[in-house]
Parts: sequence; C-alpha cells; structure tokens
Amino acid sequence: MSSAAHSITSETTPAPAEATTDRPDANRIALRALRSLLDAAAPMDLTVEGAPVHVEVERLPSAPWPARGLEGLDQSADGPLPRAVRLRCTWPGGSTELLFSVAWWQTKGAYRHLVGIKINVVSTNREILWTTVALRLRDRLNGEDVPVPASFSAWRRKDEDAEEKFRQRSMPLKLAVERAGLPLVTPWNMEAFSIRLPDGEVLPSPEEGFRRLAHLALLKLPFFLRDGEDGIEGKPPFDLAELAAANGERQGGPAAGTAVVEMVEPALRPSDDARRDGVWSMPGGVRHYKQTLDTLLSELRDRRLPEADFFALLHDRYEVTGETARQGYTNLLLHLGLVKLSGGRLELTPEGESYLEDPQPRALFEHLHATYTGFLEVLVIAKALGRMDTSSARNLLTALLDKHWRTSNQVSFRRNWLLSLAATERQGDGDALTDLGRQILADHAAEEARIRSRLDELLADRSLLGDSVVTGGDVDEDLVTAPGATTPAPPEPDASTAPSAWFDETLDLTAELAGPFVSELELPAGLLAQACAALSAGKHLLFVGPPGTGKTQLAQALAKAAASDGYCTGAFVATASADWTTFDTIGGYALQQNSTLAFRPGVFLRAVERYQWLVIDELNRADVDRAFGELMTVLSGHPIDTALLREDGRTISIGSNESHTYRVSPTFRVIATMNTWDKTSLFRLSYAVQRRFAMIHVDAPDEATYTRLLEAHARREGVAPPLPEGAIGQLTRLFSASGLLAHRTIGPAVALDMVHYMRRRQASGDGLAEAMAMYLLPQLEGLPQEPAAKVLRVLLSSLTGWTSSEAVSRLRRRYEELFPHQTFGDA
Repeated sequence: MSSAAHSITSETTPAPAEATTDRPDANRIALRALRSLLDAAAPMDLTVEGAPVHVEVERLPSAPWPARGLEGLDQSADGPLPRAVRLRCTWPGGSTELLFSVAWWQTKGAYRHLVGIKINVVSTNREILWTTVALRLRDRLNGEDVPVPASFSAWRRKDEDAEEKFRQRSMPLKLAVERAGLPLVTPWNMEAFSIRLPDGEVLPSPEEGFRRLAHLALLKLPFFLRDGEDGIEGKPPFDLAELAAANGERQGGPAAGTAVVEMVEPALRPSDDARRDGVWSMPGGVRHYKQTLDTLLSELRDRRLPEADFFALLHDRYEVTGETARQGYTNLLLHLGLVKLSGGRLELTPEGESYLEDPQPRALFEHLHATYTGFLEVLVIAKALGRMDTSSARNLLTALLDKHWRTSNQVSFRRNWLLSLAATERQGDGDALTDLGRQILADHAAEEARIRSRLDELLADRSLLGDSVVTGGDVDEDLVTAPGATTPAPPEPDASTAPSAWFDETLDLTAELAGPFVSELELPAGLLAQACAALSAGKHLLFVGPPGTGKTQLAQALAKAAASDGYCTGAFVATASADWTTFDTIGGYALQQNSTLAFRPGVFLRAVERYQWLVIDELNRADVDRAFGELMTVLSGHPIDTALLREDGRTISIGSNESHTYRVSPTFRVIATMNTWDKTSLFRLSYAVQRRFAMIHVDAPDEATYTRLLEAHARREGVAPPLPEGAIGQLTRLFSASGLLAHRTIGPAVALDMVHYMRRRQASGDGLAEAMAMYLLPQLEGLPQEPAAKVLRVLLSSLTGWTSSEAVSRLRRRYEELFPHQTFGDA
C-alpha cells in the first residue's frame, strides 16, 4: 500500500458523548466551518521556497443554492452558500490567481452532496486541491477535534507503473512542505485545520487554516500544471529543477520542529495474500460470463477433453480464435479450482462437481473472491457511489489495491463478471448494486468495513486518485461553478480508459437491451432484432431507406445501447461527402502551427481513439472505394500497415493486436445510412463495400402508424397551440397512400417537422404552404414528369379553401423550379 494511503486519526481523547456511525449533521457542521474559513481570508505575505509572495483577496458573490437542494442542509437555515475567494498572488517575476470555493460531490450513493473545499487555478480551472470535509466528520464523536488533512503528493500519472518513480517525483514537493513548517499528520498529508465537534469551530483558527491552504496551494502549483498549460503569468515562484536537485541532499524525515502523528492502518491486503491480480473474462458477451462458464463446465462433466479439443470447442461455439484468449479462458477455470489438467486432458475437480450441482451466483462469487483480488472492492465502490462508471471504477480500484495496470482491462473484467452474476446492474450512467450484491457484502461485512474505511480516505482527498475526477454516475443539473471561475469545456470521452467490454471477443447486443434507446422511433416489426443480430454476428450495418425514416437516429441509438453495456462509449458521427478520400477516413499529414507536418487521424481512427462506434450519414454521397481505401481490409477483420508515419517514426498500423498503433477492438462497428431515392444519382456502392455491411431496409411506417404519429404530434400539449382538426385532416390526407405517398415514399420525420412548424406559425393554410416549401419540396427532386404533375395536384388540393392565393403561387413557383425542364399547365 502506498504511503499516501495512511488514514487519519486524532490524538484527542473524545469526551463521553452520543456516538453515531454516520452523524446526520456532518454536512451542516462542515459548511459552517468552511464559511468561517473563507470569511477569514485576508491579504497576507508568504515565503514560498525563499520567494516573497504577496496575496491580495477578492470576495466573490455567493453562488446560487442548488435548485434540487443539498442533502443534510436547508437553505433557510444554512444558506446562502459561503462566498468564494479569489487570490491574486504575486512574486518577483510572476503571478497567478487561485479560487477557493465550497464544492460538493455530485454523485448518487453514500457520498452524495458531501461538502468540501476546492482550490482551482482561475485561468485554467485546473483543480489542485480538494478535501471533502464532511466525510471526515461523519463517524466522529461530539467533543472531538477532527483533523482535516490536505494531500501534497504529486499526481500519479496514468502511464506510471512504478511506485518508486512516483515517489521520486513527489519527494521534492514533500521536502518543500517540510521546509515550510506546515504540520504533517502523515508523510504525505498536511493538517490544514481541525474542526471541533459539534459547534464547528476551526482550530487553531480560521485565519491560520486559510494561510496553510494558501501556502500549500502555491507549493503545489508548479507541480500540478501540465506541460504547456497556462496558469502562471511569468515565471513560477521557484525553480523545479533546483528543488529536485535539493532532493538529492536529503531524503526524508520531517524538518526540525515539524510534528508528525504516526498513523496505523489495518492492511486491506495482507502481505501473505496469495490471491491473483490478473483475472480473465469469458466469451459470449459481458452479461453471459457465468452462463458461458457453466456451459463449459457442463461439457467437461460429460466428458474429459484433451486441451486441443477444448480449444476447438471454444472456437466452434464462441468463435474464439486467438491463442492468448484460448489460454486465458482455460487458465481461469484452472485457477478457480473448478477444472484440472490431468494427462493432457481437462476434467472437473471435486469443487467443480460440487459447484455444478447448484451453480448459484453467490457460490461462483466466493470462488472468484477466493482466487482473485478486487471483486469485493468493486462491490463496495458501487455501493458507495450509487453509480460506478468506467473511470471511477478504474481510479478507485487501482488505488485500493495499489495496482497500476497499464490498461483498464482488469477493472473491466471484474465489473463484467459481477454484471454476469447479477450482483450489479448496468445502466447508461454506470453499474449499480443489486439485492444480490448487497447480500454478498453482508456476507463479508468485516472486509467491507475495512475497504470502506480506505475508500472514505481516498474520496476525502481526491488528489490521491490521480488525474481523473470521480463523478460516480448521475450528475446533478446544478453544477458547482463558483463565481469568477472559468467554466470548463464539455469533456471529451476519456481516451485513456477503455469501456468495460471494448476488448471483449464478441459483441452481444439484443433487442431487449436496445429497446429503451429506440422508444421514440416507430420501427417496422422485427427490424431492431435484425440490426442487433447482424451487429452481434460481427457485421457492420448499412441502413437503407427513404428520407425521414429515422435511420441516423436508429444508428446513434444502437451505439448508445452498446455503450450501456460497455462495448463502446457512444457514437462518433460523420457525414460523407463527394470530396472524401482516405485523408478524411484514415488521416494524413496536416500543417501544424510551427509550420511542420504531423499526422492527423481521420474519422475512422478518431472513433477508435475515443472507443466509439463510427456512424456515417449519407454513405453513398462519397466514393467509398476511394474514401475507405485500405480500411476495406480492416473492415473485413484483417490488419494493415499504412504508408504513414507517426512523429516518433513508427509506421501507422491498424488492427486488433496491441502491437498496432491503432487497435480496433472486436466490438467496434461502423453503422452507415443511405437514402434509397437518390442512390442512382450519387456514387454506387461496390460489391466489395456491400459485402462488408449487412444491409437493412428501413421502410416508412404503414398508413395507420403514419396517421397516428401525425395526430399525436399535432394534438399534444406543448408550448405552441395544437393544430385545428381541419389542418390535421388535411395533413393526414396529404401523407396517405392515396395522396403523396403513392408517388414518393417520405419518412414521418419530414411530416412531423411540418407539424411542428405549423404549430409555431399558426398561419392556417399559408403555414402549410410554407412548411411544404421548406421541408417537403427538397425531398421531391428527381421525380419523373407524370408523377411530378400528380404530386403537384396533391399539394395544391391540400391547400384549397384555406390558403391565400399569394402563398399558393409562391409554392407553385418553388415547385416548378425543381423541374426546370417540365411544364405543368393547369395542374
């Protein structure tokens, strides 16, 4: 366990008082203490590593109280929120601005709305300190003085595996804190202040607590700014190279006069823990790990199999082709003790026989927990956060186990195993604990308590978690942005943490799983099941149909459904054009600001980088053979080496192995759309392209469904008034098999756009004529002469009797412009 992981205890002997395991007033006391701390902010002069720093203070207006409130707090009694404080810090040759504000955890679960203090760099919104004050108070007694620590270890980088390397980077900062005389409570934590319960008095004083935090923030600042990141005007207050050099002269031990309280923490993982860290998945889809394991064990109960025959079984039944995967699945069964290898044959052990007699999920969990680390920890995290997403799971589990896996696979495998056991349930915003998961935790109550204690420590000081901030699922609408802070841009998908099933061997997407994501679409019977089956069978998809049938919306919904089970992070949407080449899909060299050329990935590789599925709208608007080029080979499941080079000189390769610079997972898919009525006027799709896609036709709904949709959208309550019944009747006749749809199939999305416009416009038949010109006419281009004349008569008929002659004339002129080589006479 890292030395940054020590828990905080108090030297104060608590007075006899009523004790609770989770005092309900923790948030109220914490907010009271933080208010006095921020109110005590005043101009000051500090010496930061020999540099004189002058600090000016500006109090900002209070942020609005969250519309949904804060748990454990009442606006009338506890509001308003404490005013944030902006510090203007200047030193010879440089300056910066820091923002001190109250913030809270925006997550469901046990940490919801717990308040703390946060320090950000104003210009970049870079968080350099957060300590959750309320969490320190929840299980403490009245009469105690509860220390509130602040961590000063440098961020652990995601690609940093070695604990020693991390310590070497952090040691210069540690020595600087010691030289500053800031009081330590652990080797990597300073005591910012203490809070006396139950009145919330800040000790030794609010002024001293604020001074310590400001001093620590200035010491941490140069360490926490990323390469090339602004945040300091001019030069920093001290030179990092000189500080690192000073580290060579002295390696530890607190500075003279610095008090250190030794901490004792019960080890979460005893040194003699012989359990394995590396677990493996099972084929068949993330929800079916257990089912697959049970099936394989049943096969071995019926007959002993040579290892080669077992590998053949994996290939034939689950399409497992890789040697590494075959060996991994086999080793899992061996390590669990359910199978043994005897005389070159795999057979069940007595434990395997016993398990198969009653293969309950709780029994399999006990086998997993006894063999591998981390399973119980994942359940504790899910319980604490309420919703556990990929980033939260990875950050917290690796910190709890003190393991720094290079990829997120090990975390994902554990999440997926628990999902297959029904100990968790996966939703769009993360994994939630089920009744079975809670029962398992109850079976391991003592272990859960130890893990939860360590988890509280981690979540109380987020700097122990590294670069990513844990959100833990649902985020409130009331985001915490203090006045004067820079509002951060919406985050990009986390490209350093693959979703939980991204590297699974197979995709298992069902209509039942995808159904909630397409609930707003009226799809032909069986179409969703077809799409899910084709995707799960390993094919990419091409949706073909008339405009307005929801093809693009369906493609994005399928990507969202896949994301809900961890197969991707959603959809990367691009629209094809006639100009597309491999530069747009694969990528190519682009001119940089420094006038050099560097590789810039195209839409295909950008989707892969972000762990997203690629959705291409209007695929046939591009010359696909020219645009896809070598990607045709990738789409058929084979790797390629391109003629392009990365900045480090490596050839850009695309394939399924870790050796490729762009690794395409087995669960990655491309979903494209194409309109049927313009397919002859644009680029044709070659047979080679069509062979790589499953083509699914998305037809317009039948007339009854069309009418029901129109009437529902025309009549339902909303901001704009409903349409008159007469207008609804004209629209349903227009979009009927005896009307417009007899000559051109138009999807309902076009008709619904017209309904929404007419409700806003409230202009009788003139509104319908305008809606026709804006939404409908572009879909009629290319009609032959006779159908074009009939369609014009249908349009004019629907306007008769309630539309001005000027509106009718304008529409007719627009229509005739679509067909410049045709004459319509008195149609």
